[in-house]
Order: sequence, then structure tokens, then C-alpha cells
Amino acid sequence: MAWFRRANKGLTPQQKKDLPDGLWLKCEKCGEIIYRRELERNQFVCPNCEFHFRIRAHDYIQLLTDEGTFEEFNAHIESVDPLGFKDSKRYSDRLKDAKKKTGLNEAVVTGTARVELIPTVLAVMDFAFIGGSMGSVVGEKVARAADKALELHVPLVVVPPAERE
Repeated sequence: MAWFRRANKGLTPQQKKDLPDGLWLKCEKCGEIIYRRELERNQFVCPNCEFHFRIRAHDYIQLLTDEGTFEEFNAHIESVDPLGFKDSKRYSDRLKDAKKKTGLNEAVVTGTARVELIPTVLAVMDFAFIGGSMGSVVGEKVARAADKALELHVPLVVVPPAERE
């Protein structure tokens, strides 16, 4: 059967070019390959089909706040696994993996900043950290952000984790 033989022996598979990870992204809706900086300039919306990409917490903060004004607080607070919970994987392992993957200690980033020159407290969820799941620490950090907003008499902006339809 000649169907499975190479007709022209001079052809070789094309070598893949090495590109830095995350430099180019593929749109989940239209398949367009987009340069990451172009996507950031377009506020994480595909210039071809207007698909909205999921945005990480620090990207949201950069989009929402006046440049250089964000100051994180309560970054040291982290989840633990006091119940020793396990389903298909131990929760403590999930936490360790999420911290390594995202560089965050928890699914929410809290801080103060200026938004259009207005002092503001922010609590921004990050879906990349275990789906933005709300454990006791996330609740504690959001409550502390609310307390800080009350103390400073400024607005509180809470950005929930973006999920797909």
C-alpha cells in the first residue's frame, strides 16, 4: 500500500521556532494569533472578533488604576488546609500548585490605589488561582478591604473572577 509511503524523500518536517512563552496568544473564538502587547493595548479584547480574554488580577489593576498608585496590603495572608481535605488531589497540593503557577498567595489581591484620581480600595479576584475559589482567606481579605475603605472613607471596588460561559 503506497498510501503510507512518503512520495518525495527530500521533504523534511518543518522545525518549530522557539518563541518566548506567552509572547503570542491564540484567540479561543476565532483562532487568530495575537501579539500579547497588542492584546494588552486593546484591553484584552481580540482585535479580530472582539472576544474578551480572561484577565489576571494584576492586569485588571493596571487597567483600572492610575499608573504607579497601587499599594497592595494583606499580601502575607495565605490559605491553609486545616481539615486535610482531599478529593482527586489533596487541597494542600492544589494550594502549592496554584501559588507556584500564579505567583499569588491567594485568589484575591487587595490594595489601595487611585482610579481617575479618586482614592479607592480594590479587591481583585484571580480565576487562575484555583478558579478564584472563595475560601476563608479570600473572605477575610475582602472583609479587611471593606474595613479599610470604611476607615479611609473611600469607595471599595471588588472585581469578581471572570469565568467562561
